[in-house]
Amino acid sequence: MKSYDLIIKNAQIHTMDEDRKVYAKGIIGIEGEKITLIKEMNELTPEELQECEGAGRVIDAEGKVVFPGFIDTHIHIFQSFLKGLGADHRLIEWLNLSALPYGQYMTPHQHELAAQLACMEAIKSGCTTMSEFFYTNQDSELAHSCIDGMVSTGIRSVFIRTFQDTGEEYGMPKCFLEPAGKAMKEVDALKKAYKENDMLSIWTGPDVTWSTTKEGYQEMLEYCLSENVRYSMHIKETEVDNEMCGRYYGKDIVDMLEEIGFLTDKFLAVHCVNLTPHDIERFAKYGVSISHNPAPNLYLGSGIPPIPESLAAGVNVSIGTDGAASNNSTDMLESMKLAALIQKGIHRDAAVISADDIIHMVTAGGAKAIGMADKLGTLESGKNADLIIFDPNHLKSAPMHDAKATVVYASSEENIDTTIVNGKVVYQGGKFTCGIDERSLIDEINSELVVLRKQLADKL
Repeated sequence: MKSYDLIIKNAQIHTMDEDRKVYAKGIIGIEGEKITLIKEMNELTPEELQECEGAGRVIDAEGKVVFPGFIDTHIHIFQSFLKGLGADHRLIEWLNLSALPYGQYMTPHQHELAAQLACMEAIKSGCTTMSEFFYTNQDSELAHSCIDGMVSTGIRSVFIRTFQDTGEEYGMPKCFLEPAGKAMKEVDALKKAYKENDMLSIWTGPDVTWSTTKEGYQEMLEYCLSENVRYSMHIKETEVDNEMCGRYYGKDIVDMLEEIGFLTDKFLAVHCVNLTPHDIERFAKYGVSISHNPAPNLYLGSGIPPIPESLAAGVNVSIGTDGAASNNSTDMLESMKLAALIQKGIHRDAAVISADDIIHMVTAGGAKAIGMADKLGTLESGKNADLIIFDPNHLKSAPMHDAKATVVYASSEENIDTTIVNGKVVYQGGKFTCGIDERSLIDEINSELVVLRKQLADKL
């Protein structure tokens, strides 16, 4: 007989598999970290029913909806300290007003607090996986503190330890700069220190296209291909990016990346606002995934990427919330709605992108983007148990006619009843199980900000 640790019963279950299988009144059985049972309640055999009744814990999800957990493929965690800073400025001005000065002086403890704040907000909006794009590398202890903060919340973590080896003339702080070879040694040290597993992956990547020399790209790529390491980078976020790359490399950045073999299925390209049809064609050819960040691209006036065109070409697209300094939250539900509405508006076509497209981006699309499609992104027997229980019975979302449309267009954090990561309940009924008290965390962050602001005033 099977021995289930957790049973979720009586739920409408959206698997988000290739066939978009939906169970009208379904049941999910979880053993350890794996889903080992998923079917309609009325199809249970007497033996299965007995096994389910003997589960360690049973959640009755009557009237609720289960989806795979959301996967946020791009965030800058330290920026959760910086909400509202640099508002109403373009990208380069915003960087110099918020992210770059604060990023130079935050302490390891502040990075840990920022990680807890960002991840707990994400969990509350249905995220089960976060991909942290980390670029404040002036002290190796900072990366460890960020990882420790992420892990402490119970979220599945991807940590992308990036590097910059040029760009000081455009405002990149000198303390961030390091040779690519040194950066790859730091990546290797992190991989050894944390013994990667399904709950924590270590990646690398150049920070932005204009903060990396061609030699830096090549050295990083050689390391990644030899050590089977995935990588990510901000690319074609603004027209200024394109101009800088033209000066640096004498050609378009995608042309240069193709030339050196950088375009592979290990590459997660972030923003992609100014992709050309030829860029999209090559992304599809080489299996590059996109992390679409709608909120910051609107907030900073960067523009709107060609997402429907990318999907039509067969490019895998995921969604990221980006840093809270350029988004002001890590609320995935908010980003999902924006991702749908902006495309409908600029194309003047309500059918150009659907609620199903958006949910696919944050589930199966996100899993593929982080190289874990065999483990995450859909609800199937044998997959890791990362899922959410969505409660539509709130003023904003009631009544529910179409579950996917309700999630994308008519929901908020209050609808997330339960978040489960790797078979463990990390959030339920408005409470976290990680042992971190929300109010105490916020109070400590506010105290630390007083210290940080004073330090900045003395330094700048």
